[in-house]
Amino acid sequence: MPVFSVIIPAYNNSRYLPECVHSITGQSFGDLEVVIVDDASTDDTYAVMQDLAKEDPRVKVLRHAANAGTLAARRTGVQVSRGTYVLLVDQDDTLEVNTLTDLHEYAAAHPSDIYHYGVRVEAATESAREAAQGMTSFLTPKPRALHGDEILTTQFAQHDGFDWHVHHKMFRGDLARRAYSMAANTRLLLSDDLYMCFIIDSLARTYEAIPDSPWYVYHLGRGETLGSQLTVKAFSTLAERDAKALKLIRDFVNEHRRDISRDDWVARVTNVRDRLIEHTMNEWQDNLPEADKVEGLEAALRCWPPDAVCGELYRYVRDYAYAFLVAENRDSEMAQKNKTNALRYLQMVENIEAMGTIDERNEHYLELRSVARRHLIDSGLIAITSRTSNKGQSGLLQKLTRRIKQILPKM
Repeated sequence: MPVFSVIIPAYNNSRYLPECVHSITGQSFGDLEVVIVDDASTDDTYAVMQDLAKEDPRVKVLRHAANAGTLAARRTGVQVSRGTYVLLVDQDDTLEVNTLTDLHEYAAAHPSDIYHYGVRVEAATESAREAAQGMTSFLTPKPRALHGDEILTTQFAQHDGFDWHVHHKMFRGDLARRAYSMAANTRLLLSDDLYMCFIIDSLARTYEAIPDSPWYVYHLGRGETLGSQLTVKAFSTLAERDAKALKLIRDFVNEHRRDISRDDWVARVTNVRDRLIEHTMNEWQDNLPEADKVEGLEAALRCWPPDAVCGELYRYVRDYAYAFLVAENRDSEMAQKNKTNALRYLQMVENIEAMGTIDERNEHYLELRSVARRHLIDSGLIAITSRTSNKGQSGLLQKLTRRIKQILPKM
């Protein structure tokens, strides 16, 4: 039985796979196996995998007959793994040469179920370089130990949580194999990391975030068009996948609430819901062209309840209104842009509220609404009791109003 099993899901990206695998087989700690799972690639990925297996007997290759998604590929690899510890590495990333040695030494001194280590971001493009600093901050764990129920509570908390990627984490092997055996046998992309972290956290009893550990090399911008704008179709798929991840998590809780004992399942699912809709709407805000915002909002409302979408719109209102509130010169171009955006997003959210069924039990929505309206009032953008007027609204908002009327009654 090897000490480490490193699982690599692979699909149509043979260009970087040898570098990834060699960064693992070339580790200073050699007691390991590498399991590569080809998710029915249509390029030469499987042939490259076979060549890598011929180079090193520690490399095992598996192949799906049909494309099943990242969740399924990782599940296949984890289920055949034999290691005391399991790591998951993406096909276009690498590990620093002493990663497994350092992890082995740390684990010997700090027995745990989950080990969270840091990331060094290597930017492949100009857009990636601009994003690298924020990514490094987000993916660098706060050194701490967590125990029992607080692991799941902390990870998806709005404040002071930690990222939900399964790469740059090491799991006790039996825990990883149990968690993936409990996962739904379904296709899931993008949100599969969050889904699996929820399951793993539910089962884990100890978590260690390792200080000063930038051992996972995240090659930002490889194999993707980072910074490019989304199409409405791509955004719709993303929204559907985020919503599907929430449904799978709810299914998991309903199935296991009796054999995994905790009394806060509702709160934990609520936290995950808030993080998922936040991700959906950030993509809507940041990566959809303005001309497609209405259709994108329609897609979001088909996947998410109105109060969830409105909460995120209020988040943008809050931020724009606050920026206007604290501006040194409110007549400046930037201040006026923030003012316009605050009122424009307020009009959007009020249109949805006026025509949709809002769940007033959604505390996240209520909190964001309260803070946003306070900033609007403090900055003089609205009166204390006012709602924005539909009079003179832009063509975009007129179109939005018409489409919302068509969408919400069908939900």
